[in-house]
Amino acid sequence: MYFCFLGLFCLAVLWPTCGNFYLDLTLWLWTSIILIDLVQRTYTKHIQHKAVNILGPFCEIILVMFFLIMYLVLRIIPHWFNSADIITSKVVLSIALIFFFYRLLGIYLPISPTLGPMLVRMNRMIKYDFVDFIRMFLVFMISGGVTIQAILYPNYPLGIDLVKRVLTRPLFAMFLTQIADLDGDTSCSGHYDNVSIGFCTADVNFRGSHYANPESVILPIQKCPYSSLFGYLITIQYLLICKLVLVTLLFAMFALSITKVDNEASEIWKFQRYALIIDFEERLNLPPPFIIISYICIFLKKIYNKMKGCKRNCCTFCCCSKKAKPDEEMSHRVKKNRRSEDYNYWKKCSIEYLRTQEFEEKKERLAALHNEIIVNLQEDMRLQKKNLKRMSDRIVELERTQGTSRMYLEHIYHKLEQQDVHGMANRKGQIIHVAARQSPYPGTSIARFPVFDKYVPWETLYDVYDPKIYTLPIEKFPDEEKNYVDVDIIELKKLKEERAAMMEEELIGLPVLPPIPHMKWNAILTVLHQHKGSTQVIDRRSWISRDDQPCRYRLDPNGLPLNPMGRTGIRGKGTLWRWGPNHLIKAVCTRWRRKYNQENQPSDYLYVEGKRVLEFIATQREGNNLETVYVLPGGVLHGLTSPYSVVRESFLRDVFDETETEPKTTLDQGDMIQFFAQFATQNVGKTSLSLASPEQSFSHILTSHSGVSGSHTSSRTSLRTEPDSQGFSASLLYKGYLDDPRNTDNAWMEAEVWNFHYDIGDNFELRMSEENGTTWKEVLPNVKLFGNDGAIIQEAAKIHDAYC
Repeated sequence: MYFCFLGLFCLAVLWPTCGNFYLDLTLWLWTSIILIDLVQRTYTKHIQHKAVNILGPFCEIILVMFFLIMYLVLRIIPHWFNSADIITSKVVLSIALIFFFYRLLGIYLPISPTLGPMLVRMNRMIKYDFVDFIRMFLVFMISGGVTIQAILYPNYPLGIDLVKRVLTRPLFAMFLTQIADLDGDTSCSGHYDNVSIGFCTADVNFRGSHYANPESVILPIQKCPYSSLFGYLITIQYLLICKLVLVTLLFAMFALSITKVDNEASEIWKFQRYALIIDFEERLNLPPPFIIISYICIFLKKIYNKMKGCKRNCCTFCCCSKKAKPDEEMSHRVKKNRRSEDYNYWKKCSIEYLRTQEFEEKKERLAALHNEIIVNLQEDMRLQKKNLKRMSDRIVELERTQGTSRMYLEHIYHKLEQQDVHGMANRKGQIIHVAARQSPYPGTSIARFPVFDKYVPWETLYDVYDPKIYTLPIEKFPDEEKNYVDVDIIELKKLKEERAAMMEEELIGLPVLPPIPHMKWNAILTVLHQHKGSTQVIDRRSWISRDDQPCRYRLDPNGLPLNPMGRTGIRGKGTLWRWGPNHLIKAVCTRWRRKYNQENQPSDYLYVEGKRVLEFIATQREGNNLETVYVLPGGVLHGLTSPYSVVRESFLRDVFDETETEPKTTLDQGDMIQFFAQFATQNVGKTSLSLASPEQSFSHILTSHSGVSGSHTSSRTSLRTEPDSQGFSASLLYKGYLDDPRNTDNAWMEAEVWNFHYDIGDNFELRMSEENGTTWKEVLPNVKLFGNDGAIIQEAAKIHDAYC
């Protein structure tokens, strides 16, 4: 019905001229009924619901009453008396129509759970954001309106019209863009040429404004726009600030308010809906204008009740004599019942009070208990989170430990199954290295990528294999070895790729990179050493033999050698000096361990489990983590001297701490055997070997014995001499791959190991140096030596049938 009222109101506003009397009268009466209903509901809420705010309804009553008075005076009475004009009545009706339409926002829209919270947001935006926007806009509106009017119309006369133009032009510029007068008016702009520069000083008697008495020059251009560059600048800056900056700022403020109120809008709407429910509760069944029927029914009902009460009083008065006694008894009984009811009532009140007190105390205890439970739950949750984090860390650590344990178990298994000089494991007939996979890498904290036995061969696919790259810089090598160290090819290629991606300006000042060397793999190269001035033989062939054939190692995609024995868990050159095979030669000097009598003289041999115990010479050196380890005497083959000269020179240096003044660089195997044979007796050179020439001694001294058949990693053709009269013998223990902890995927150790055995006696103690830690050590199952030297000693003990 309210929408019918609004439709009728719209018709009354649009009705031409003075309107329709019957329509206006109907609308006035309908509005009066709405006012009556509004007053009745407001009064009822004020009496029955003190907590409900009635300021809004009270203001609404005042406005509706004022409208009814104005409607009566401006629209209905003028049909008989001339009390107002048509325009005034139209304006009043239009304002009232807007009010009754906006009244819908507070009556019906809050009922919707969608539109209700939206009204809360709109209220917030209009009350705060839009008011702040208007404050800022007034600053730019007034300044822009005054300056634009002054520049475009410099001679406009003062008055109400000027004030209206100053205020309306910048206000309407928010919606319309008025730029037609920026170019001036062709019909009158030419008169500006008549105004000279000295116009204001032409009249010496001028003391005020020309506006009071405008001259003929000013009259044609008072309302004529003036075109200028500054007019364009003033207008453009105003439009930019208002239409771009301020409007965007308003949207941003609205968005910020929506974000702030969004979480609370629904709760505020639910709270405000209480007043709306009270309002609808107090409404009558029929809407205006039919509500008049409800009022008539209420009036008739009251009359009926009044008449019924009068009839009851009359009957009581007429029959009072007959029923006086019963009435007295009834009155006494009622009084007694009332006293009983009063007693029971106060008893009930006291019980309810006690129950209320108990309930409040229980509620307080329950609240305290709840708080304690919540605190305990929070503490338990924190403990559970801590335990979960600890459990996650332990699971990760367990996985890491599981992988590490598997690696350690494999190492233990390899130690138990070690039966060869290689120090490596035999897995399904295939030799795999063990020490070359141990972590961390010697001298660093770099952990190798885990490589289990089945993934060691390159032929086995290992998709997740992604080892780290490590190459010791040349600067960290000893000074005497720097000249023999290969260039870090991986780092050099990486630097060249980075230089290729740089701009020319970035390359200025950078040092020139050396060219990537072209190395001949699986071959021997003879070059002239730059610092020594002598010939250097660089042997990049592998000493590994497979099926009695020399092994040719493969190259990886970067053109670097691949370890023939498989993956090691780390790429690069490591701490080795060359890419590919790094050759060295070692000497194992052994003798039988003897017992000593009370005079400290050697007597009988020492036996363990029915076998003699073997001793060997070991020297001390600094190992990983600055710890001291024992190693076998030997040296690195850099190619400047023969291998047998290297072993002789290194033995003198490491064991005796002696240096030859004129080192011999071309010794052969016979010369090497003769050198070690001199320590069998006190007389140097006293041996049954005849070493007339290297070729003759080699052919007479060394005998070849067939080695192990099948696939293997070394030259197992054993060269050895028969024991002479002093018990001295020499044999080639091993030549091939050395399972060294320093091995990587691209660089590995290969060794030639000789065993010099003194079966009867020796005189090493006469020349051995105690300063460098050289000593005789027993060959035991748990002997600890650097790298793979322990496996080499075990192999020597097996050859001599000694305890190991």
